[in-house]
Amino acid sequence: MYENRKVDGKPPHRRSHRLLSGSLAASLLATLAYAGVFVTGQANAGATTEHFTIGSDVNDMETPFLAALATGEQAEAKKLGMTVKVLSANSAGSISLSQEISNIESFISEKVSVILVTPSNSTAILPVIKKANAAGIPVIAVNEPVGVVTGHHVNTSGAKVVTYIGDDDTAYGVAEANLVVKAIHGKGNIVMIHGILGASADTYRFNGMRSVFSKYPGIKVVSTMVDNWTNTTNVTDVQDLLAKYPGKDLAAVVSVGPEMYAGAEYARSHGNKTIQFIAGDYSVQVSAAIKNGALYGTVDQSPGLEGQLGVQYAYDWLTNHKSLVPSPVSDIPLPLVTKANVNSVKALWSS
Repeated sequence: MYENRKVDGKPPHRRSHRLLSGSLAASLLATLAYAGVFVTGQANAGATTEHFTIGSDVNDMETPFLAALATGEQAEAKKLGMTVKVLSANSAGSISLSQEISNIESFISEKVSVILVTPSNSTAILPVIKKANAAGIPVIAVNEPVGVVTGHHVNTSGAKVVTYIGDDDTAYGVAEANLVVKAIHGKGNIVMIHGILGASADTYRFNGMRSVFSKYPGIKVVSTMVDNWTNTTNVTDVQDLLAKYPGKDLAAVVSVGPEMYAGAEYARSHGNKTIQFIAGDYSVQVSAAIKNGALYGTVDQSPGLEGQLGVQYAYDWLTNHKSLVPSPVSDIPLPLVTKANVNSVKALWSS
C-alpha cells in the first residue's frame, strides 16, 4: 500500500492508501494544487437542472492511492455535470487533523450540496461531521470510515453518515489467503507480513487470512514479520527470509500491501524460483511484478472506483434516488489479479 505516513506526527488511525509515480503525481497534484480545485462538467445526466457542488476532503493528496481516488471523483463529477472541490490536509509530509477539520468547516460555510470525506482518523473527525449534520449537509465517507466499522455496523457516536464506501478488510484477507492456497496447492510453510501493527486494515486482513489457513492443516505459518508498509523494509524482510529458509523450506510469503512487489523482485533477482509471493493492492509496480513472474498475484482494491461511487451516490442522494444508495456500508468488489488476467486489468496508480 503506501508509506508510513503520519497524522500530526503520529501514524494514521487506519491505513488509507498509497503512492503515485513522479510524472503522474506531479501532473495531478499541480492540477489540484493541494489547496483545492473546482472541476466542473456540463450537466449531461438529464435527471435535474440544478447544479450540485461537492466538497471532498481527502486527507493526503501526496499519497498516490488517494490522488487516484480524487481522480475518480473528478471523472464521475464531470460525467454527471457536478462540481467537485478537493481539499487535502498534507503539509510537509505530515497530515494535519486540524486542517482536515478546517476543510470540512469551510465546506459547511460554503453550503456545498454534499461532503465526501476520507479522514485520517475515523473518530476524531466525528465532531465536525456533526456540524455538517446540523447544517443539513449530507456526508459520505470514502475509503476510510467515519466512526468505527464492525462488519456492516457503523458506530458513529451520533454523527450521521449517508454511507461508507470502501473495502471489507476481512474479505480482503480471505481473498489473499485463497491466492496463497492456490499458489502452493494447500500445503507448505508460509510467512505473513504485517503492514503497521494495530492498524485496523492490517488486523482485519490478518484475521481473514488466518480464518482460511486454519482450514488447511498442510499450511503452517512459520513466522510473521512487519514491513510498516514501506518498500525498503519489505526488501529487508525478504533478505532475512531467504537466509533463514534456504532451498525449498518456504513455500510462500504474503503481505497485506503492495510493498511485497519490492521483496519479490529482490528474491527473483537473486535466483528464487520456489517461493510464491502474494501482495495486497494493485499498483503499476505490482502489475509489472505479476507479469514478469516475481509475484504470483494480488487483490485489487480500486481507488478510482471508490471515488466514482462516492460521487455517484451523492448524485443519487441529491436527486431523490436514495434507495439506490447502499447503507450503512457499500463494499467495493475485490477482484484477484494473477498472470492469467493481468494483461486485461489496468493498474491506475503507482507505489
